[in-house]
Amino acid sequence: MSDTASGTALLETARSFRPRILAQRDAIEADRRLPDDLARDLAYAGFFRIFLPAAYGGLDLTPMAGIEIFEELAKADASVAWCVWNGNTHWIAAQLSPEAARTIHADPEIITANSTRPSGQAHIVDGGYRVSGRWSFVSGCELASWMVLWCVVHEDGKPRPTPSGSPENRFMLLPAAQCEIIDTWTVGGLRGTGSHDVAVRDVLVPTGYAADFFDPYVLPEKRYRIPAFSRVIPGLGAIALGIARTAIDTLSEIAGAKTPMRTTRMLRDTPDAQARVSQAEALVRSARLFLFDSVERLWAILLASGEVTMEARADVRLAASHAVASAVQAVDLMYVAAGASAAYASCPLERAFRDIHVMTQHIGVHPRIMHSTGRVLFGLEPDTPLL
Repeated sequence: MSDTASGTALLETARSFRPRILAQRDAIEADRRLPDDLARDLAYAGFFRIFLPAAYGGLDLTPMAGIEIFEELAKADASVAWCVWNGNTHWIAAQLSPEAARTIHADPEIITANSTRPSGQAHIVDGGYRVSGRWSFVSGCELASWMVLWCVVHEDGKPRPTPSGSPENRFMLLPAAQCEIIDTWTVGGLRGTGSHDVAVRDVLVPTGYAADFFDPYVLPEKRYRIPAFSRVIPGLGAIALGIARTAIDTLSEIAGAKTPMRTTRMLRDTPDAQARVSQAEALVRSARLFLFDSVERLWAILLASGEVTMEARADVRLAASHAVASAVQAVDLMYVAAGASAAYASCPLERAFRDIHVMTQHIGVHPRIMHSTGRVLFGLEPDTPLL
């Protein structure tokens, strides 16, 4: 089956999961994690193999198909979409040894969790690395069978430098059973992501189970040369847009049933609500067009040349950040327009408000990304090698 057909089929499957996800939203929120049965069935359906290369049993979908699926899941529940997105980062799948990649993904229902914070140490030893450290914000760690954790490589007791002089970082892949999950995820929004801390104490990771962004590509096809952050970060924009779409739909339902206090008109008949929903609709739809257009343009450049221009990379990062910022504005407009109805936990707007504002704290869409993209727009060198 082509990746286009696979993407369409999985999008329909995402829609079919909606009633079940909505029925479990309260449990997801209370337990601060996805239920095991839901996570298992999502994995069985292929949701954690969206971007995994076909060579390792993945669906190998295009970035456009993937982010549309994340958006659809977020319409039902942002935490579900977030865990699926985070389980699809596969940061270094094209650079990892095939033996390790096949071992890790031999079970089609496997789920991985990861951290891109280089807060661990990997000391070089015979045959591999001795890994210790503690990582925060490891979303979906309780669902995972394997952890993908970023470390600073140490040699002779000190960080090993790269040719540029900066410390060498590598992802270490190890079974979740060798890690300790530390319950830290007591937060306002995205509670169901279970983004706890993970600790590792002196675990041996074989050489083949470590890789980095700048390693040679093992998989030679052009599609695998997409910069990791250009593939991953647009998912954040898509999740935000899904949250905002549900906020707009929720306000429409409220507006058709509510007559605000001290008025005689239904909410939908008030100019203020009409203006706010118009603003929100324009924000979401225009941001969505920018996001999908920038990703599709980058993808076309990659498939044609095997390389991605810095301008295309910057456009994708800008579009993702813009999507989150626009979604925040849209949700806030709907929250205010709904009045006191939005304050109740039973109202989807209350959840949308919390979830979208927690999303803004992710480093991938932090406002300072605009500094990096602005440099490229001005024709300057980027200020980060990861752009």
